[in-house]
Amino acid sequence: MKKLLIVCMFLLVGGSANAALITFGPSSASGSGPTISFNNLVVPSTITGNATVTLSVNGDFNSNFEYLDILFDAFSLGRVFDGNTANDLFNFAGDIGNQSRSTLTGVAIISAADFAALISDGLLNLSFDSSSRVNCCGTINVLSGSISYDSKPVPAPSTIVLFSLVLLGGVYMTRKRKA
Repeated sequence: MKKLLIVCMFLLVGGSANAALITFGPSSASGSGPTISFNNLVVPSTITGNATVTLSVNGDFNSNFEYLDILFDAFSLGRVFDGNTANDLFNFAGDIGNQSRSTLTGVAIISAADFAALISDGLLNLSFDSSSRVNCCGTINVLSGSISYDSKPVPAPSTIVLFSLVLLGGVYMTRKRKA
């Protein structure tokens, strides 16, 4: 009976991690210094590891005056395409854009603790704000990406109640047989 109880508790508390993927875009914007936003993305609210952000961008980014500031809610992922690799989390080669010649793709890692705080309410807002110098060649032709992380399912209260009833029934049946 103790083994059954331990197994049931492990199933109730343990669970397995599921891969979660949030995608955004493709989107585009024109004009001088446009902002692209993705608001109220619904996300699972638990995380078991770091989050990996993949971002693909094609647009007017060819000097250190043409850059893109990236915010996830109030959390800054930094400024990309300004030629400074130290002020953002992404791994774009040299942190330099290329005047819409090709789509550039970079990856950033957000720690589990930081990302868990961002998604604790089950929603995520993304903002990509370009500098006012981003103003030609389609400005931002394509912006798209994804956020991947491992999510642990949270048992619903009804599941906990059902497990509890099954366990109590098992205990009752075992004691009845012994009596």
